[in-house]
Amino acid sequence: MNEELKRWIQESKKDVKSLEENKDKDMKKPSGKCQICGEKTAEHICIKCEKFVCKSCYFKIIGICKKCVPSSISEKWDGSCPN
Repeated sequence: MNEELKRWIQESKKDVKSLEENKDKDMKKPSGKCQICGEKTAEHICIKCEKFVCKSCYFKIIGICKKCVPSSISEKWDGSCPN
């Protein structure tokens, strides 16, 4: 993991932690297709935008979807843009 990515994670931890703490405990389970790619089955709920997303569109380590992470960072994480 490069230094820029580590720095972004540290800066974002507080925001994500705050969102997790305020997340509705009665939130329903994800169902249907991913609301990002529209292809795969949704298995997670983004804690920031609350979209139902598949494994490919979700960053489990921080609990948010690709659309909630800046594109420059998500491209590095998903391998579509080399370091």
